Amino acid sequence: MTRVLVVTVEPPWPAQHGGRIRTARVAEALGRDAEVLVAFPDHGDRQPDAPVATRALPWSPPSAMRTRASGRPHLGGHYMVPVADSLTALCDEFRPDAVYWSHSYLAAWAPPMSRQVPQVVEFANIESRRLATLVTSAHGWQRMARRAEAAKAALWEPRVAARAALCVALSEPDRDVLRGWASDVVIAPNGVDIWPYQPSPSDGYVLALASYDYEPNVGALRAFVRDTWPLVRADIPSARLTVAGRRSETLAPEFADVPGVTVLGTLDDVAAAYAGAALTVAPATTGGGAQLKLTESMSRGRCVVMSSFAARGLPAAVRDADAHRVADDPRSFAAAVVDTVRGPSERHARELAGWQRCAALGWPEAVRELVDATSALAGRTAAS
Repeated sequence: MTRVLVVTVEPPWPAQHGGRIRTARVAEALGRDAEVLVAFPDHGDRQPDAPVATRALPWSPPSAMRTRASGRPHLGGHYMVPVADSLTALCDEFRPDAVYWSHSYLAAWAPPMSRQVPQVVEFANIESRRLATLVTSAHGWQRMARRAEAAKAALWEPRVAARAALCVALSEPDRDVLRGWASDVVIAPNGVDIWPYQPSPSDGYVLALASYDYEPNVGALRAFVRDTWPLVRADIPSARLTVAGRRSETLAPEFADVPGVTVLGTLDDVAAAYAGAALTVAPATTGGGAQLKLTESMSRGRCVVMSSFAARGLPAAVRDADAHRVADDPRSFAAAVVDTVRGPSERHARELAGWQRCAALGWPEAVRELVDATSALAGRTAAS
């Protein structure tokens, strides 16, 4: 059996949020045709009985000066510099037929030993574009640092793509960019876990579920609560907003006195949060281009009101589904939320249609092209 080493930023299991869920499902799919080992810097909670073999690599935060002074990405160096020797030793021990990098900024720091076999690089985002969107929200030295990282990405990112045996895009716009840099690109959109359809409660709340240790999500939520939520409450005084997701508890003091807002905090299981929701919102206007929470909401049978920035990353299977509304300015965003909350019968029809569309986005189907191409690469290496 061929061997694939997956290198990622954190333990994929328990798969509790977007980044972990995607890496976990990709590793599980690869494991049906190959022997898979998932390696990651040793930080964060990890599941002892993971469905795929894992290896935690000894890690402690490196000097930021070293990683920022490099021409390679600071974020990749943050994770990879402390584990480079351990990863080299692991490659010598495991002898993979292909190495799968969950993020391009990790592949930019790939140790020489790991580059001796085909490299499969997942571009979770086009980093040069993602970083450019974050420049305007920063100030002082932080703005300068982000501008420098965006400029560096314009150089290292095409190089990483060019030397990869296979590049993986999550959306069609990202695929088009990668085709200008690399010869072999596949698209593997965010998939979904298939859940039974349960209609949203007639009196459900508005759910803002995201990872709130990521600045674009925090900034978007603050703007939503400040500018859009008062307009919703003006039309529906009883409307409720529930904030949940990783590190959301840090925002509880900030929203404690905002009428109708409740913060649940980090959740081990998001099922109950979705069960009580009438709809979800995705207001981010900066950051990455493919947000897993959009398809996850639809797969849970919930309509989504999202920004046009978020909508650009929707998979083709649900892009024209009636289960989402797109709005950007506070007034139109609030109107879309109010219309969805007020019309449970119409909402139920829309959310059911979106849930049915998600049947084509089960993880095995969503990543099949990726798995087939990676298995072919690994097989050719094993045979040589």
